[in-house]
Amino acid sequence: MVLNKIYFIIILLFYNYNNFSNCEDFKYGSYSINMENESEIYYQIERTKTSQIETNEYDEKVFYSIKWISDCSFIQKFDKNKMKLTDEMKMINNDGGIVVELLNKEDDNCILYQSYVKNFKELSLRNGMFCKINIKVKNK
Repeated sequence: MVLNKIYFIIILLFYNYNNFSNCEDFKYGSYSINMENESEIYYQIERTKTSQIETNEYDEKVFYSIKWISDCSFIQKFDKNKMKLTDEMKMINNDGGIVVELLNKEDDNCILYQSYVKNFKELSLRNGMFCKINIKVKNK
């Protein structure tokens, strides 16, 4: 019985370490975003420790500030210091921002994620995948 508990604890520790290392690989850098049900839309992001720039296929940029809340999740808010916010952007920021949770690593280059407006998870939940791009971003 005690041996079973020890095995369980070892497996749990390995699982937590494995999740941490999976997330650590995707904290900073350049990525393409693939969202479920939106295969026609292309986004590229560049993420540092405290900010993210999202560029769409028309080269339009959206700027975010980032606050990491765990090893595998962060809150992003539209950065009013770098762009003019729409009413919708202001509303999202006032509702706590967008929570992004890094989930399961698909391979060495891609990880699944989910995102949602902090106070409206059921209404705004989206799933997708970040895939690494070979552009270097400094860890600032």
